[in-house]
Amino acid sequence: MNHARRRVTLVAAAGAAALTVTSLILPAGADRARAGPTGPLPLPSLSLPGSPPPVKPPSITLPPVKPSSLKPPIVTRPSPTPTGSHGASRPSTPSTPDAPRSTAPGSPGGPTINQDAVATIIAADPGADLYPQPPVDAAVTPQARQVAALTDVQHRIQYLQNILARTRDDLARVQREPDPVLQLLTTLTAGGDPAGAPPIAVADTADLVDTPTGRAAALSAAITSGQAELARRQRDETTIRQEIDRRARAATLPAPASEATTRGGGRLGRPLAGRLTSRFGVRFDPYYHVWQLHPGVDLAAPAGTPIVAAMDGRVSRAGWYGGYGNYTCVDHGRAEGQRLSTCYGHQSRLLVSPGQRVRAGQVIGLVGSTGAATGPHLHFEVRLGGRPVNPLPWL
Repeated sequence: MNHARRRVTLVAAAGAAALTVTSLILPAGADRARAGPTGPLPLPSLSLPGSPPPVKPPSITLPPVKPSSLKPPIVTRPSPTPTGSHGASRPSTPSTPDAPRSTAPGSPGGPTINQDAVATIIAADPGADLYPQPPVDAAVTPQARQVAALTDVQHRIQYLQNILARTRDDLARVQREPDPVLQLLTTLTAGGDPAGAPPIAVADTADLVDTPTGRAAALSAAITSGQAELARRQRDETTIRQEIDRRARAATLPAPASEATTRGGGRLGRPLAGRLTSRFGVRFDPYYHVWQLHPGVDLAAPAGTPIVAAMDGRVSRAGWYGGYGNYTCVDHGRAEGQRLSTCYGHQSRLLVSPGQRVRAGQVIGLVGSTGAATGPHLHFEVRLGGRPVNPLPWL
């Protein structure tokens, strides 16, 4: 028998399975700080007993780019023309014109990130926020720390989802490379008949490391590891959200200015009577086509539909805010020991100004499709200490 040549059958599969991946996914204690983006994720490394130094599998390596330093072209999506208030009289509040879009990218109120720049941003930091985020308060109470923990785990889920999407693309590309061992293993896995396959010479098991077969095994192992962590993080997120939602339903909200504005037994009022089209949580963003934390809910409504304040309060923000387009936030006092605010995105027109006091049910803007929107709707948020929580239990 010629020992220089070996016929590879299922032994090749065992040899490929013996490849070990140190890690594609960061350890649980290495969650990135939300103060800024992290660098690019290191690629998985391979190790075999007595083998040469590890060889990195192929992947597209992009130079680290901070979102704040990008200068993509400004997106100039036209704002829908308001179509009226559908039977309701227009408020007497002076109209606020659309905010200018000439602010530098990455700064508060800057323009919508160009879709062509998204791949570079997410390659540099899979957990990057493509939408600006308001400043947050210090988490000094148990309730605030719980909300902060929710935000952290949701960004970790976003990070993992984007990493897994990139790794699956890498695996699909490797599997298209011509490699007889990989083709044989694919045939065996698919239940084909390898009887007609010619013998394959393999000088050493380590030769598999820097081949399509080895890279496919490494990427497959990384996907399996990432999916396991993703499942754990999603369970954690469900547990934390359920507790926060339970507390929200029992929370005592700030007293309204007058009994005439109390609605729903002291709960927040609905900003409009639209159909729920997207829930709170991590989702595949329909505009940017990457995984992002959706920090609110979307309510479908025709362009020009009046948007009303969910509760009495003072306007803390009203203007253009990146992917949110025309965006208004109203502070309502404190609930659960934290600053309670509601925010309203993608408006076609703003009808209030910062510092202005508003009453529950007062029209504060009109539905639109400004910013990173695919059609007219209201993006509605509830924030505690500046951090987003699920709005539905508060309504």
